[in-house]
Amino acid sequence: MVHSPDRAVPITYGEPITRGPGSTMRSRRTRGLVTVAALVALAAVGGHAARGSDEIALTGAGPVPVVTVTRVPAPSVTSAPAPSVTTDGDAARRAVEARAAADQAAADQAAAAKKAADAKAAAARAAATKAAAATWVVTKVVDGDTIWVSRAGASRKIRFIGIDTPETGQCGFTEARNALRGIIGGQRVTLTAGAQDDVDRYGRLLRYVDVNGVDAGLRLVKQGYAVARYDSRDGYGSHTREAAYVRADAASPKASCAEPGAGTSSGRTGGSGVTGSWPLAGDTYPCPQSRPVKGNENSMIAHEPGDRYYTVTKPEQCFATMADAEAAGFRPAKV
Repeated sequence: MVHSPDRAVPITYGEPITRGPGSTMRSRRTRGLVTVAALVALAAVGGHAARGSDEIALTGAGPVPVVTVTRVPAPSVTSAPAPSVTTDGDAARRAVEARAAADQAAADQAAAAKKAADAKAAAARAAATKAAAATWVVTKVVDGDTIWVSRAGASRKIRFIGIDTPETGQCGFTEARNALRGIIGGQRVTLTAGAQDDVDRYGRLLRYVDVNGVDAGLRLVKQGYAVARYDSRDGYGSHTREAAYVRADAASPKASCAEPGAGTSSGRTGGSGVTGSWPLAGDTYPCPQSRPVKGNENSMIAHEPGDRYYTVTKPEQCFATMADAEAAGFRPAKV
């Protein structure tokens, strides 16, 4: 019986199998399938490797070993910075910029210094203005303890607190007045109250007189041109600087003086000045004959007998000689 290779052949259990032509065909077919499966697996492995898969399982005929692909990172390449190239033009530009920055810094410093100086000057002017508003200008020294002062158009007569100096015609009058002129004449002074009364019986303000921080009255006492008086010891009441005045008076020497009428011949008028009848005819404001030289404090001009305007001059001070008048700050009349 001829078997068709495509038909199944029954096999009895235990009977050896005899491979016929159909068997050969099946074997070849099987080997072909295995080959195809292997090729498919290899293709799959290649595809997964291209896609970056780490593990590829082969499918097809039976289990397929797993192929693991490990990626090796590419070595890191660090690029070194390109060396900078400096040209002469760049150096010149930087030098110009550096000079400009230095000039600007110097200008800023100079501006700051000027601003500080201007502020300091403004503060000094403000302080001077404030000080001037609080002080008085001495316009006239009457004697060693009395002066006239003015401020903002107002004039006041001031009597020094706590001191006393010789009156007109007494020994030491000229010396005390001249000493006070030397201390405060023509300057600004500060007036400070401190006596029991504000004014005296003549309407004069009672004040301490300070110039540049110096107590003018106390200085006169220390120099011997004034004595400490009009205080608690003689019924006038204490004043705030009394103790210092009393101590200075006890320690100071007494200034020498020239007796009135004891003039010298060093001036144009000496001795008693003139002889004959006195006062001169037409003299409305005569001085004593022993002190005939007239001193006018408004003009600070001294007139002696025989001068053109002598008889009409109203003197605030009288001198024995022209030399005495000049020593007191007066100048001789020209006519």
